[in-house]
Amino acid sequence: MMNATFNNDVTGDYHSVQMTSWMQNISNFPVTEMQGHTGYRNDHEHNVLDPHARPDPISDSAREVFELINYVIICPCITLFGIVANVINMVVYAKMGLTDPVNITLFSLAISDLLSLITLVWHAICYNPLFRYSDIPFESVEVDFLTAGWPHLIFSRITSCLTAFITVERCLCVTIPLKVKLLLTARRTRILILGMYFVLITSSCPIYYTTRLDWKFYPSRNRTLLGHVFIENRETIERVSFALNNVFIPMASFATVAICTGILVHKLRVKSKWRESTTAPGVGSSKNTSLRDQRIVQMVIFLSAIFIVCFLPTTVAFLAAAAMQPVYKLDGTGVMHLNSFIVTLTFSFILESINSSVNIFVYLKMSSRYKQVFNQLFRKVGAEQGKCATITSQKTT
Repeated sequence: MMNATFNNDVTGDYHSVQMTSWMQNISNFPVTEMQGHTGYRNDHEHNVLDPHARPDPISDSAREVFELINYVIICPCITLFGIVANVINMVVYAKMGLTDPVNITLFSLAISDLLSLITLVWHAICYNPLFRYSDIPFESVEVDFLTAGWPHLIFSRITSCLTAFITVERCLCVTIPLKVKLLLTARRTRILILGMYFVLITSSCPIYYTTRLDWKFYPSRNRTLLGHVFIENRETIERVSFALNNVFIPMASFATVAICTGILVHKLRVKSKWRESTTAPGVGSSKNTSLRDQRIVQMVIFLSAIFIVCFLPTTVAFLAAAAMQPVYKLDGTGVMHLNSFIVTLTFSFILESINSSVNIFVYLKMSSRYKQVFNQLFRKVGAEQGKCATITSQKTT
């Protein structure tokens, strides 16, 4: 039976506690509390253990600057736009009808993107020094770990799996068009997506068992604040959660997107050439069909390219962490180039927020039905506002 005794991190210098919290919120690596020292060793400490190790090219002060700029300034600008854009996506696809599997999937993707961006807003607030060092009764960076860091990870993984699901669905539409409607009905699509949400959320629940919020004393601030505490003997649970959420799921999503997109592009090109060769001269259907096929190809390739580019740094960083075991230990000891790893992930957060925000432009450019409903919706809103303004003007005169 696992010992549920909590470590409160009451010893050790506050800078190391601060460094520990940063690492946890950014990379979701667990931290081991050691007697007389809490958190991760920086490169200077690592070099004492390994004199042949190269120093981290990024200093602690430079890392802090990157965190401030990327988390507190850049990310909120993107996420606020993305929140509005995804609300619009949800409204438009709801108006288009949630009886079509494609609309259901894209509506669900907008939900996961929206929730992912909301967590980044709270993440930026927690990292803002004006908020963190105000008179709040909790250590915001540590609270962020459970209330923003892991929730963001959950919803970003849901976004990855939904993107993979979209490419699979499109691939099936091209390869087996007569059977896909029987295989992927609206009801089955809803069940699959709900199951996806359930599995990915529950896969992260063990972290909330090993890490919890409790009151503890911070000597350097001479205050008792709400922060995170850990159960003992948690390493096995966190290793499994790390491997599942940061290695297996991202790689499976990437592989699925890449393979299905390649198949889709090949099949559509073959069918376009076949239609052009079999359609009689003077008939415009071949040209129109080929144009529609090309638009589908462009849309899928564009969405896939955005997804791969935006999620590639995070995936590479975590794969490197896993490949460097046991040098790169999950308990934070023996960490090499920690600052470089953290800075890489600050840019990853920016890219992930971009991925969750720009779909609206893809839909407007490449989906005529979406553009039609979008224009109707905002034309109606604009007309209602104009009507209200006219009535108000008449009353005042």
